[in-house]
Amino acid sequence: MTAAEVSVVPMKETYWLMRIGSVSAVLGAVSAGLGNLLHPITPRDDPHGVAHVIAQSEFWTLIHLLIVVGTILMLAGLIAIRHSIAGDGFADALARLGTYAATIGTTIGVVTVILDGVAAKQLANQWAAAGEPEKPIALAVVSANETINFALAGLFNMCFAGVPFVLFGLAVARADAYPRWLGWVAFGAGIGSIGAGLAQAFTGKPTVPSLILTIIGPTVIALWLLVMGVLLSRSRGRGRRDHLRRPATTGRGCARPWRGRVGRRCAAPARVLGTTGR
Repeated sequence: MTAAEVSVVPMKETYWLMRIGSVSAVLGAVSAGLGNLLHPITPRDDPHGVAHVIAQSEFWTLIHLLIVVGTILMLAGLIAIRHSIAGDGFADALARLGTYAATIGTTIGVVTVILDGVAAKQLANQWAAAGEPEKPIALAVVSANETINFALAGLFNMCFAGVPFVLFGLAVARADAYPRWLGWVAFGAGIGSIGAGLAQAFTGKPTVPSLILTIIGPTVIALWLLVMGVLLSRSRGRGRRDHLRRPATTGRGCARPWRGRVGRRCAAPARVLGTTGR
């Protein structure tokens, strides 16, 4: 493989990664945000009321599947943002660690949302269909499932909405690829989500402060990813045009115009193309 082929292939891969990631970030933010908006409100400290709301909701499972899809697409968007950051080594390391944390958080989130959207729905339906002697036992099972769900939800807040966005926020604020204030917005939302997760972990149930932080944090990170997806789309568009204007290297190690002849001599020194697609 020639030097030109070695340099152009990573450029094309990064371009398509950023293109797919920009769309994923937008769709993921919209899907997750819409799912959270449509999610029925369940009462606090009322197991009977919780089971009743879940059993009566016709779209309970569908709403949670929408959130699952949104979470996975948001991860794809974060991966693309990680590759689009053209900062120093420290910013790149932060974004890389943020990607790892987001992958772990997405895994926990998918399990949590499926537990809430599928298992809880089935258990609530069984409670609604149970006879009067069996209803207390069925309700206890629903409550046990809710306890596990809240425990995982606290971890989800920290591992997906919290730590990854703290790291990505610092990376964006450090690098020059995006407006730095966007990085501090993500950083603040991540800190709030970590606080919500810790509060829920220590209490074992949602409290007023944790509920407020849980509403604010995911809303802000969804809007942040939506904006970043749009900016990423523009960035990869500029990167594609810059790529077409840049000189490529020939097998002899000299630079030539992109549309020039392969055997053409060139006076300029060789130049290796970057791999960020920007």
